[in-house]
Amino acid sequence: MALGKQSMGRKQLTITGLYKVYKDYKEVFFPKLLEDSTVSNEDKEKIRNLLLKPFNPYIRRHSALTEKSTKLKSNTLNQHAGWSVNSNMAQKYIHYFGNESSESLLEAYGIVTKDNIPINTLNPKICPNCNEGNTQDAKFCSRCKMIMSFEGYQEALESQKEKEDKLSAIEKQFNSMQSQMQALIAALGSMESQSSKLAVAKQLIEKGLYECTNFNLG
Repeated sequence: MALGKQSMGRKQLTITGLYKVYKDYKEVFFPKLLEDSTVSNEDKEKIRNLLLKPFNPYIRRHSALTEKSTKLKSNTLNQHAGWSVNSNMAQKYIHYFGNESSESLLEAYGIVTKDNIPINTLNPKICPNCNEGNTQDAKFCSRCKMIMSFEGYQEALESQKEKEDKLSAIEKQFNSMQSQMQALIAALGSMESQSSKLAVAKQLIEKGLYECTNFNLG
């Protein structure tokens, strides 16, 4: 990013402006987070430790070049940083943590990837029922819906309970309707007027509430 210039009608970030951004983060933004009740104590402790460290763009240049040095060759890194081909500036700018050799060996032996992701998380989880390959976090088989994890088992139990509750509610509703219907049939049977019986029965049949073969109009 060019500093102090204009590009496509928009002002570019100046050196003074960049330092002001860092200053606002250190003196305004992060201190406000320390007073925020929604921020966890663990995160607040990390913020306090961060504020104790040097806080300026120059430090970011050091950490950025250290990160890129693991991906770029020395000559390419010198070019990227603006140094001469035979420059020794990398020795001043690059700061390793001391575990880089171990991570490289783990990657070489195929134990982790370049992003430190365990190889097991990249291998498919094979379904024991249909041999379909699934992701490691799959709860159910994508092909046969076989349960693949404890979380999936819990979900299946909850889904089954929900279905049973719905069936139970439908059964109770059906029994209630049957009771009401039997009471209505009994009331029809007690009517003395045949014409009244036929009128009520006709209404029930037209609404599909009962079949005419089940009526005993006596």
